[in-house]
Amino acid sequence: MDSVARGGHMGSLTQSEKRLIALESLQWCAVNAVYFLGLIGAATYELGGDAFLVAAITLVRNLCNSLANAASGPVIDRIGPRKTALVTLFAMLAMSVFMGIVPPSVPTLIFAATMMGLGGGSINTCTRTYPVYLTRGRAQLARLNGLMVFYSNIAYAAGPIAGGVLAGFFPTRVVFLFMAVCLVGAILVTWDCRETVMPEREDSGERKDDKLGMVSGVIEGARITMRTHDLRLIFVSGFLGFFAFGAFDSLESLFYRDVLAVDVVWMGILSAISGFGMAIGSYVFTKIPERKIDIPLLLVTLTFVGVGSMVYVGTNVLAIAIVGQFINGLAWGFMEPTQAILVQERTPMTHIGRVMGFVRLGLNSAGVVPLAVAPFLAAAFGVQEVLFGASCIIALVGASTYLMRRASMRRAAREEASC
Repeated sequence: MDSVARGGHMGSLTQSEKRLIALESLQWCAVNAVYFLGLIGAATYELGGDAFLVAAITLVRNLCNSLANAASGPVIDRIGPRKTALVTLFAMLAMSVFMGIVPPSVPTLIFAATMMGLGGGSINTCTRTYPVYLTRGRAQLARLNGLMVFYSNIAYAAGPIAGGVLAGFFPTRVVFLFMAVCLVGAILVTWDCRETVMPEREDSGERKDDKLGMVSGVIEGARITMRTHDLRLIFVSGFLGFFAFGAFDSLESLFYRDVLAVDVVWMGILSAISGFGMAIGSYVFTKIPERKIDIPLLLVTLTFVGVGSMVYVGTNVLAIAIVGQFINGLAWGFMEPTQAILVQERTPMTHIGRVMGFVRLGLNSAGVVPLAVAPFLAAAFGVQEVLFGASCIIALVGASTYLMRRASMRRAAREEASC
């Protein structure tokens, strides 16, 4: 199947594939609106929080996100992504209704950060493993992953816009009620999104993988990831690149307020611009030849994420920040489906939840340490300086890893030719 066929329209998808796309889109629309406006925006603007409060909230969210990545992988391998997603969505729905009613305070925002971290980590692991339960083969996986990222990134952009409009007329906590509406829709589409491809199970008497507790599941996912060269490279490069993003989690809202000098609505607008860039990037991704979907593409896009971030935070000019966010979004639109497909293809289906959970654990936990030190660095050097330095690290990790891989492959080719 060529790239044109693979990049076909929604009509070429099964009903379950369409429901998965709707699930991913609705949850991203909800979470992105609330994260930027109801959580970080409320802490920064309504509570007048400093870098330490924002860092504390995002630290809690990221830790819980990492924990949920680890815990949900073994659960998915045991009961499947559908049931895991439904339980998660109902828990997030209860939290969003509560937060939409009570006024924001530090304790309630910490509670919301905890629930959003646990729910987000679980649902993201579900949606990244779900495709292999619905279809097989590189062409089909590439089509589904690409279209899923395309439509979900439109929702990723729409969420902050809707949240920004609501925040302009109502108290910021109303965005949590918007989240609740989106989650109800996500529950409805997930209910009938039943798995059609199931992993081959070993005989119960011979299975050693029944010990699917969280710790043993993480260890198993780590073992498979680290013994497989490509999975190991995906994990290590992603961890090092995402390490720098921890600074953004705690300082980005302060960059908006103190450097760009814009109000909370612009947090939603620039996030939406990044989302539109991701949608365009993921659409272009569905048109590229399948043979190009490999490790080098992942490393190049990681490099451009860093470059886009450098443009984004490099000045105090709003127009340049918009351009940087768009470049950043384009690169993410390639990187997200590329990473998902590479992990899906290189992992036995019986272990896909554990491996995907461990990979997501690595990416999300990478930002925890910078959260702890970024406020102190910002106090010493400035918010913008720290963010720009973090962006440079992301670009250098992607570029240097790409160049080292090329050099290694060339050496291997020369040695093979000389034999």
